[in-house]
Amino acid sequence: MFHLESGSLVANIDARGGSVMRFARTAAGGEVPLFHRGRAGRGQPLCFPLVPFGNRLRDNTFVFDGTLYNISANTATDPLYLHGDGWLGSWTELAHSQDTVSLEYRHDAGGPYQYRAEQRFTLTERALTVSLSVTNQGERTLPYGLGLHPFFPLTNRTVLTFAAERYWLQDAAFLPLRSEAVHDTMDFSRGRSPSGRWMNTEFEGWTGRAKIFWPETSSHLVIEADPIFSRCMVFVSSRKFDPTYEDDYFCFEPMTHGVDGHHRPGLSGLVPLQPGETMQGSCRFTIA
Repeated sequence: MFHLESGSLVANIDARGGSVMRFARTAAGGEVPLFHRGRAGRGQPLCFPLVPFGNRLRDNTFVFDGTLYNISANTATDPLYLHGDGWLGSWTELAHSQDTVSLEYRHDAGGPYQYRAEQRFTLTERALTVSLSVTNQGERTLPYGLGLHPFFPLTNRTVLTFAAERYWLQDAAFLPLRSEAVHDTMDFSRGRSPSGRWMNTEFEGWTGRAKIFWPETSSHLVIEADPIFSRCMVFVSSRKFDPTYEDDYFCFEPMTHGVDGHHRPGLSGLVPLQPGETMQGSCRFTIA
């Protein structure tokens, strides 16, 4: 476990899954969590990387440049390949200081994707910046994508603010059906609470900026993502989906591509990387 500290901010990074296990600010009344997975999720990662692409893959297959590829399911709880490999793999330390750690992950254990990923976590007095890159180390050009999957505290007074153009409806397997223009309860541009309803929703045309406000602790967190992160996912669980859920966390996930982009026109943001090519992007989580 790698410990980072700067000013009032602290973070712990685990090489297992390349994950953030703690991100909080210290205050007179005690530690205030900025990433949080709920009481039932104690000890689990609070933010993990999505690489070589995020979310689910329909039928665990895709066709690219006329070749059919198969990928096996990677969890016992979902029949579809989920969130890539990085969050389940072991990362290697490249560098570590009081406020920075860099980790590397190499994947060549079968399947069509062979790649090298790198994460750099940098903590300042006001922000945690996570930079993620992936390099195609296979022999064929394949579509790649990146994302981050952070968990945040949720109360019935939490306010989430971000602007996007469209959102996607899903089928029973959580795969995209069709998109609609953002309207009514799906419009977060003026701020609204994500509490009290199921959401597993992809938003397109995201501006790359979001804000979370927790009135209980007078905390504001601003999320700023590089332009390559043109989409985001909002996830609010339910007891039907997870019987242990206590309405105390939600996810806001910056992504470079759409869910199941392999089967959508134009790859929906996935980037075909030739052997040796790299894509990269950074997200900043800043106390305002």
